[in-house]
Amino acid sequence: VWADRFEGDMCDIFDLQDQVTESVVGAVEPSIRLEEIKQARMKPTDYMSAYDLYLRALPRFYSMTREGFADVRRLTNEALSIDPGFNLAKALGAYIRSISVSQCWHEPDDTRVATRMAREVLAEARDDPTSLRFAAQVIAYSAKDYEMALATIERSLRLNPNSAQGHTSCGWVNAHSGRPLVAIEHFHRAMRLSPVDPEKGIALSGIGMSYLMLERYEEALAWGERALHEMPNYGSSHRVVIMALVKLNRLDEARAAAQRLMEAFPTYTLTLQRQINPWQDKVFGERYVEALGVAGVPE
Repeated sequence: VWADRFEGDMCDIFDLQDQVTESVVGAVEPSIRLEEIKQARMKPTDYMSAYDLYLRALPRFYSMTREGFADVRRLTNEALSIDPGFNLAKALGAYIRSISVSQCWHEPDDTRVATRMAREVLAEARDDPTSLRFAAQVIAYSAKDYEMALATIERSLRLNPNSAQGHTSCGWVNAHSGRPLVAIEHFHRAMRLSPVDPEKGIALSGIGMSYLMLERYEEALAWGERALHEMPNYGSSHRVVIMALVKLNRLDEARAAAQRLMEAFPTYTLTLQRQINPWQDKVFGERYVEALGVAGVPE
């Protein structure tokens, strides 16, 4: 606009003013309209009751209990019944189904439903970093589409580069994709951004798992134990400790750790772990199951 030239006689000052006004409005209005559209798209839902249900679901997820997960499932289902296009609730609903399998709190069709919901989110919520970070983890863990998961979590972090929880999700997506060093960087970034984040236990567990992949078992054990202290009911952390102890030949301690795992998750088996193994690195996946078996996890 400011580079334009406006010519006219001072006698026609009002005509000249109209020309300038038209030019400014014509240049600025499309930008304003685009911003209005962007803001409308970023609004999670038009229904406050649906958004309230989503907010009530979050602390129930962080409880990391069977009852809490059941509440998340119920609350996100209720939110979606009010607004089927509420992608944030759909993304959390997909994630809770995916992680429920890891926690042995799942229903028979959870992997398929989680994958379907996550793919719907990818198609509908391209500019919502939180929805994308939930979907990325599901696509990596349940769908095992590592290339898509990496692209999705990278987009999430471009949209919100200072999200601690986004970096935690990025860590897990990279760990599942066989990139443990990159994963560790993101987990540490998450904890620097938010030292008391409710997902800190998930990040600590991810660091431990990444060190297992690097065969640095002393470090894996230390981080796994920190993770259990932070979030005692997170199954992944139990398994990090078990595998690290087996690899360090501390078998009595490994068996005791496996016993604690089975007390917390009595339906967990090696067969289930083989079915859900989320690792692109198949050799690591085999070592993981083998170590759990050595410690006494049932077939």
